Amino acid sequence: MQAFMNVYVPGWLIFIGGILLISAVNGATVQAMVNHAGRSNTQIWYMKPGIFVHELLHAAIARLFGLHVTNFSLRADPSQGSAAHVSLRYDRHDPLAQLGLFLSSSAPVWGISLVLLVLGRWAFFPDGNQVWQVLAASSSLSEKWVMMRGMVAINWQWLAIFLVVTLILTPGIALSHRDLQNMWQSAPIAFLVTIVIFYLFLTFWPAGFAWWTLLNLNLLLLDLMVLGFSLVIWFVVNLL
Repeated sequence: MQAFMNVYVPGWLIFIGGILLISAVNGATVQAMVNHAGRSNTQIWYMKPGIFVHELLHAAIARLFGLHVTNFSLRADPSQGSAAHVSLRYDRHDPLAQLGLFLSSSAPVWGISLVLLVLGRWAFFPDGNQVWQVLAASSSLSEKWVMMRGMVAINWQWLAIFLVVTLILTPGIALSHRDLQNMWQSAPIAFLVTIVIFYLFLTFWPAGFAWWTLLNLNLLLLDLMVLGFSLVIWFVVNLL
């Protein structure tokens, strides 16, 4: 029970909390862009790539878990409060399908975040081996943060690419009301499936306990970095 409360539960809180916070900040950025342009996000050309990637991630992760994509549309769906939508068909009693629905629903946040983190690595940390050493180190969050700050060396070419891609993909990070509904609907099964995986690790691979703890810490660090990017973009957009 101690391992469950000290390692498993914090991991879920970090994952879901990060998704909700990053989605909310980028949703506010999208709203600021819409207010500034005086048009809906589907009518603003520079938002369309982010919307496309958003829906593509929904569909790709769903297919990966065996869910059937019955419709892929970039047209707005006012009834669902979304700029575009992907329709899925799946067995509601299949735990794997429910896990797939959870990951598919949240995919725009963590999928686009991974893209930005990779580009950010090239922009701010040209020596990638040092970054991996920090992530692999069994250090505290504050120690990891200090180490990464000391490694910053801006590559201006990659920084320009990073900024352009961030601005283009930011509209795709925010989750719609329907996405959040699907995520909460499938969360209990995802929770149970990962509990089984956690206790299998704990029972048959004791080293997996330390690995899970390190994963939680690194996930928190990456959450804070993406949240930082998101807040900077939100601030800049609101200054315009």
